[in-house]
Amino acid sequence: MENKEELTQANVSEEIAETEAQTQPKAETTTQTDTQPQTEATTEYTPQFSDIEEAVEESTEEVVEAKPSKKKFPLYIPVIIAACIVVLALVGYFAVSLFVPTIEGTWKYVSEEDQLEFYYTFDETAEGAMCEMNIGTIHFPGTYELSEADTTKTVSISVYAGYIYGNYAYEVEGNKLFGERVLTLTGEDGSTITLTQAKQPKDSDYIVPDENFEEVEALTGEWEYYYPEYDAAMKLTINSDGTMIYDQFGYQELHCVYTADDSVIKLSFFETEIIAQEEEYYFDNDQLIFLGLNWTRVGDTTPDQA
Repeated sequence: MENKEELTQANVSEEIAETEAQTQPKAETTTQTDTQPQTEATTEYTPQFSDIEEAVEESTEEVVEAKPSKKKFPLYIPVIIAACIVVLALVGYFAVSLFVPTIEGTWKYVSEEDQLEFYYTFDETAEGAMCEMNIGTIHFPGTYELSEADTTKTVSISVYAGYIYGNYAYEVEGNKLFGERVLTLTGEDGSTITLTQAKQPKDSDYIVPDENFEEVEALTGEWEYYYPEYDAAMKLTINSDGTMIYDQFGYQELHCVYTADDSVIKLSFFETEIIAQEEEYYFDNDQLIFLGLNWTRVGDTTPDQA
């Protein structure tokens, strides 16, 4: 029995030994490996496409970093919207000014009696609603006021001279774009006045400075004559280009051209024809004696104003 158990153990030991031998690497393989050319040992596996993988990772990082710049695009949207609003506002303004009936602009009235041409210009300015009438180079600054009750539009015109003054119901017909508008004013007594759209004339359409004009520097500037009893002043603007404006208390302005020597001013303005005259002048200290009045430079103090 003992021999049988020893044999059995021996057989088992041999089987275990054979199994271990089969699982161990063969010596030939080890020998063949040793005969291959030696290369540097590496501690970790390097993928075959590692360089491509790194490039992809770098590209991904760049794309991620570039994304915030795309987010800036919505910041331009308010600017675009604002620009569109401005454009629409301008289009609306021109549409209103061209196609909607309005009294603003320049109108010509031709008197029935003597066929004189009067130009009325209605304009909204920073100083208010201004209405200026001119005949030739004589200007009459004034004001106007619009109102509306029910379906009736009314304009109140305040101008120192001319045929049109007071309250009128008005109606505008035609299109400003084609220059064919007609303004009809109906007075409180039922009388009507008809004006047609016109281009505002320039002073140079009637008179121009002398081509040989030479400036007298002592005259150039703004002058005024002050009336203390009325707390009002007449003004004289003598320009270096040969033009002059004689302002009578803000109610009437004569726009003139002139030439001057050391004692005489020759001036001209246009009404229904050119009106020319000569006036002597001289200086008394800082005052200009002209047209029989003592003019003081604007900004200087006169004895009456002191």
